[in-house]
Amino acid sequence: MLIGAALPAVACGPDFPHELLTDRHASVYDLVEGTFDFEAAQLVPRPATAFKPSENLWEAPGESRDAVEKEELGEDGWAKAQAMREAADDAAAWAAGEGLAQDVRLYLAGARAFQAGETEVARRRFEAVLALPPDQRSRRGVWAQFMLGRVRLAFDVHYDPDQLAAIAAGKGAADPAVVAMDKIVQAAAADFQAVRAAVAAGAADPLGLAVASYGEEAQLHLAREETAAAVRLYAEQAAQGSASGRASLLFVARGLFADEATLRKALADPLLQRLLAAYVYTRSNELIYASGEEQESAGDTAADAAQAAAEATAGKDMLERYYAVIAASTGEIGGVDRVAAAAYRAGRYELAAKLAPRSESAMAWWVRAKLALRAGDDKAAADAYVKASQAFPRSEDWGPVPHEGYDYEGLAPACRVDGERAVLALGRGDYVEALTLFHAGQGQYWMDEAHVAERVLSVEELKQFVDARVPAPTTAAKPDENGWVPRSPDEQLRALLGRRLLRAGRYAEAAAYFPPDLRDRAADYAKARTDAATLKSIERAEALYRAARLARESGMELLGLELAPDAAVFDGAYEWSEPELDKQDKKLVGADEARRLAASQAQPAQRFHYRFVAADLANQAADLVPARSQAFAALLCSATGWVINGDANLAQRYYRRYVADGPYLAWAGNFGTAGYACPAPDFVGAEKRRKFEQMRWVKQTLRRAAPLAAVGVGVVALVSVLLLLRRRRTKAAR
Repeated sequence: MLIGAALPAVACGPDFPHELLTDRHASVYDLVEGTFDFEAAQLVPRPATAFKPSENLWEAPGESRDAVEKEELGEDGWAKAQAMREAADDAAAWAAGEGLAQDVRLYLAGARAFQAGETEVARRRFEAVLALPPDQRSRRGVWAQFMLGRVRLAFDVHYDPDQLAAIAAGKGAADPAVVAMDKIVQAAAADFQAVRAAVAAGAADPLGLAVASYGEEAQLHLAREETAAAVRLYAEQAAQGSASGRASLLFVARGLFADEATLRKALADPLLQRLLAAYVYTRSNELIYASGEEQESAGDTAADAAQAAAEATAGKDMLERYYAVIAASTGEIGGVDRVAAAAYRAGRYELAAKLAPRSESAMAWWVRAKLALRAGDDKAAADAYVKASQAFPRSEDWGPVPHEGYDYEGLAPACRVDGERAVLALGRGDYVEALTLFHAGQGQYWMDEAHVAERVLSVEELKQFVDARVPAPTTAAKPDENGWVPRSPDEQLRALLGRRLLRAGRYAEAAAYFPPDLRDRAADYAKARTDAATLKSIERAEALYRAARLARESGMELLGLELAPDAAVFDGAYEWSEPELDKQDKKLVGADEARRLAASQAQPAQRFHYRFVAADLANQAADLVPARSQAFAALLCSATGWVINGDANLAQRYYRRYVADGPYLAWAGNFGTAGYACPAPDFVGAEKRRKFEQMRWVKQTLRRAAPLAAVGVGVVALVSVLLLLRRRRTKAAR
């Protein structure tokens, strides 16, 4: 009759948020790896004039340009532009553009020539655009200036080793080839600088050419092996938000580890020192890559694997040389705090301890905090953590950082530092402080915050915390384009408290903490549970059933635990495990934390526990209605269906109770089966049945008592006669 419960299965899921409490020791003793993208964007201050990059990796080449031209030129003009680009020669292109604005027509003619490799024609056309009065080249002046620089670079700017040596020795001016090449380089550089100047002065730049010009100019310096000058331009480009600038810096940084001479030369320049520090802190794994399986996957042959291993060995050697130079340095080191962080991550704690005090940056204090922890100086660690927390800007965001196990961390260092402080607070048993620090992260480590709020603090401690520090929002959140209404961290914590209050039976207090869209349902559930405690008989059964229905239909929102076992944080889509304190560093676990976890565990401790709550309420309601009523069967049908996929044995017990005591009904063949909607209990019929059974009991009782009643009447009559006769005899004797 009953369908067996479904077996649990492990399925693929999303990248889950990183939890600091999953491995408390690693969270506080290890230092997270930074992100090169963030570090690259911080190498130089952002230029005073902000330019907007236009870089979309998902666009086809020319897609942005086409979109701009379509909007500017209209359908007819766009058709002419396409015809000019597809023309066979300059004359045909010029003819095809008749009717277009002069600057647009000249630019398109130059663009066609450049694409065809006709660099001299392209140069003349672009120069013609720039020769127009300013008001007549407003749409294509910046474009032409940029392309003029690219035309000059089309002559293949290249210096041979002897020329580079002459430049390095200061003798380049004596070499005619160098002089000629330098003229090209200087002219191209001037073109790219002019692009930025024009945009800074207000010229339109829909294609982001001002930002792109940094990278084009940087290539000129790389051709002359002027690495520091190139890096400065790439760094300015990256500071403007350019992914291209960040990628270029990464390629340059990798090249600086090519050999010892290149590395030592780079370490003599402050800006290159900072670039190297950023690379070593965030990407040093590239230098020690290829071991074990990684070597095997490096290629299809043994030779490939051997080459990968050799490259890894060379990378490790260069990293050793880098650290050796840093360790021997007594002067100022650019990015010294990042080098200290890299040394700490590499297990070079002595070097990290030597370097970290040479900076007062937030990163340096973070490293010092971890060094103090390793030394067992908890007081110094706490002080350093506070300084790190205060020094990191709250808005600083390093971007996503992947971790093992397919979880990710959107790394905001200020929040991460406070999260680590919260882990330490748990170890001290300072649970409210831990929640304070996690909540300060504004949802960055919500899973950890939820653990403390839901499982570690008592209900009363959490309520006091929320009442004092987490006010109800004054304005309603607006839905996004998909209709989803995001919950703020404050709303999430208040709703978590509301659910805890309902689970704890504190019904009168709970509804106020739920968001507006759940408040009425929370109040209805609270009223149903309160009514069930005060009403009698069938009315009480009705109240229990109302509560049961709400628990089943809205249980995740009203009663679900944020984490295990219900995973309300994911709307129950994924199974979540109970925390395993026995696997944690005992120093980082509160003295009574295990007791608190046991006290706050879901009842029952099963996934979708509210379904079992609902089933139990329905079963209690069945106790209050006549066993032969439709309501009895309907209540047990619902109870069975609600738990059949979670506990088949419990479902069987409910079903057997119905079979033993309930009435036969036409729909009983579907009793509790998956997908079957049990009928609503007929409480009116149950009340009639109750009264009918009461009257039947009275009648049956009287019927069974009738013979005894007749005997009793006879006895009473006989006694009365005897008493009457006795009274008469007494009178006669007198």
